[in-house]
Amino acid sequence: MKKIWMTVGTMALALSLPLSSMAASNQKFTDVPETKHFAEAINELAERHIITGYADGMFKPGNPITRGQASAIIAKLMGLNPDHMVKDPGFKDVSKANGYHNAIAKLAELEVIGGYEDGSFGPNDPVKRGQLASILVKAFDLPRYAFNSEENPFHDVKPNTSHSANVLILHKLGITTGVTSDRFGINEWVTRGQAAKLMQLTERVHPETYSLKTWGPMLRFSEIMTDEDTDEFAVNSELYHAAIIKGRQTPSGYTGDRVQVTPLKEGRGTLQLGGNYGMENQNIKRYYHKYYVDVKKVDGKLKVQLLYASDVLKTRARLKLAADEEVENIRFVRTDGEVLSSNMPFEGYADSPDVFIRVNKPGNFIATVRFTDGKEVRYVVEVKVPDKHMLYYKVKTSKI
Repeated sequence: MKKIWMTVGTMALALSLPLSSMAASNQKFTDVPETKHFAEAINELAERHIITGYADGMFKPGNPITRGQASAIIAKLMGLNPDHMVKDPGFKDVSKANGYHNAIAKLAELEVIGGYEDGSFGPNDPVKRGQLASILVKAFDLPRYAFNSEENPFHDVKPNTSHSANVLILHKLGITTGVTSDRFGINEWVTRGQAAKLMQLTERVHPETYSLKTWGPMLRFSEIMTDEDTDEFAVNSELYHAAIIKGRQTPSGYTGDRVQVTPLKEGRGTLQLGGNYGMENQNIKRYYHKYYVDVKKVDGKLKVQLLYASDVLKTRARLKLAADEEVENIRFVRTDGEVLSSNMPFEGYADSPDVFIRVNKPGNFIATVRFTDGKEVRYVVEVKVPDKHMLYYKVKTSKI
């Protein structure tokens, strides 16, 4: 079976091992002049003990970075403690004596990286540019944007192929560009210098994200624009970006889906989740959950907080009309005669002559519709409290 990662000869394994006698707070490398575009990143990460050079005082920025080296650096950037409670990933070529074992094991457990189909990991294999893009997206949980062909400037990044979406995520966030204006070099090796710069930029610019685990597969989500008093759904708000991240099937079962929420600007929005989680007597079980999405800037960075919403939102009550009927006024009363509105606001549909009003409390009501020709028609509007977690009232309308 062909490996996903290209195998090469064994590389030097110095990168990201504990610092030696050359470690210093202002560590400089003899082969990394300040004029190089990656110099600042290399020196800054070295000062933080995230990366190291070789014993001869060189960094060798032009050498390919290996899977083991990349794992060790990413683990440190993520703030992980790979020496604590590490589960052996079972890679046949990564023994516990390997200096990268714990970092590899931790990232494998978090599904940031994976091994080959033959059960090996290839810690000395070089990393390709597309592969590193996928590692960074998973490690920092970068926003999972969807792209169309117009948003892809690279002719070697084909739609719906391995790593393509993750390459475009890095490009959209300004983390990376191509090797030319129209070529990313998705299958080219990443050098140590390039990797240092990409990792530093990702750490600096990545937005905060928030995830919600779901209650079953076949998930869908949308926003409720409550500020505009409407139940029209928008896939993404101006305040946040939401994306479904699918789980995977494992020997122990499905890992589960989640919804990722990325803040875009300050404000309050809403988010509804819904999905199906099984069949019972040919009836699909459904779940619904709703949240308020609060986006605030904290210490210069946007943060998102999701608050479970227990209230029921205003709900449409549809009044069916004939094509030649034009509404002038709607009077809305309780069946006991209490007048709630003598001029009830109403809205139309783009593809139907029907109109709708919005109800925000349970009960039985009468809607009297007066048309522009002076005729009137009455509707019974029954509004019931919804089932648990439902977003809207149960509404039934019928013409009298």
